[in-house]
Parts: sequence; C-alpha cells; structure tokens
Amino acid sequence: MPAVLLVVDVQKGFVTPASAHVVAPIETLQVRFERVVFTAFENADPSPFRDILAYDKLSPNDPDTELALRPRDDAYIHNRCAYGGGRSLIDRLRGMEAETVYLCGIATEACVLKTALDLFEAGIRPLLLADLCASDKHRRYHDMALEILSKAIGPHNLRHSGSVLAA
Repeated sequence: MPAVLLVVDVQKGFVTPASAHVVAPIETLQVRFERVVFTAFENADPSPFRDILAYDKLSPNDPDTELALRPRDDAYIHNRCAYGGGRSLIDRLRGMEAETVYLCGIATEACVLKTALDLFEAGIRPLLLADLCASDKHRRYHDMALEILSKAIGPHNLRHSGSVLAA
C-alpha cells in the first residue's frame, strides 16, 4: 500500500508563533512519502464559521488561505470549508488505496482532530505525527487535543516523526 502523508491546513492564516515550528519540517518531510495530500480551509460566505462563530478570516482568494509551504509538484490540494475533509477527501484517499495515513498540520484541536476522527471512522488508520501538529492559538490546546486523540484513536497511533522516518 502506498505511504500517504496528509497535511492539514498549513496555511499562512494559521501560522502563528504557536504553530510556525511545524512548517519547515513538514515541507522537508513530504519528499519521504509516495503520495502527499494537503487540505486548505476556505471560509466562504455564508458558512457556520461566519454565522455561528463570527469568524471572518480565510475568505476565498484571501492571501491567508495560501499554503505556508511549497507542496511538491505531484501533491493533491483538497480545498474545503469545514473542519474535516468530508466524503470527497475520504474517497480521494481510498482511490489512492490508502489504508494508513500519516497526519500532521494545524490546528490540532480543530481540523487535525476532526480529520483524524473522520479517517478512523472511515476505516483508514490515522497515524498522527504529534510533533508536526500544532495549535495556532496556544500549546495547551495542542496538548489537550493529543490527550483526546490518544483516547479516541489509540495512543499507539500517536507518533513522533523521527520514529516514523527511522522505520
């Protein structure tokens, strides 16, 4: 089965002092995988993010929606307007024959968490590269999300990128 790396929302609008440390390592890591998929959040109008949360950032065509790193030439970019990637992302990964997906990105407590749970529920094993995930708000949100994910998808599915690359 092909090794798939799924990079969640490493976009200019989500890179902050709390999350900037994951950008360069993820950019370097992508060459180690057979296939790479990036997700990119776009906050179209109307959206529950605007209507319920009063969150108006990352509008379509806003420079903050651009990826904060250079994806390799054959990477697939999956644009979406929700926390998770939805059925279309799952279908794309199934089309790649992915049974296991290495997952990293921003924000651990929101889109990364939702994506990991979506993969799990679809029968695709999420291996979360915990050191390559971050909250764009504060480290405590990242840590809380890791605790939740440890329970929800199993502690054995939370990994350090160094151990994965050494294998």
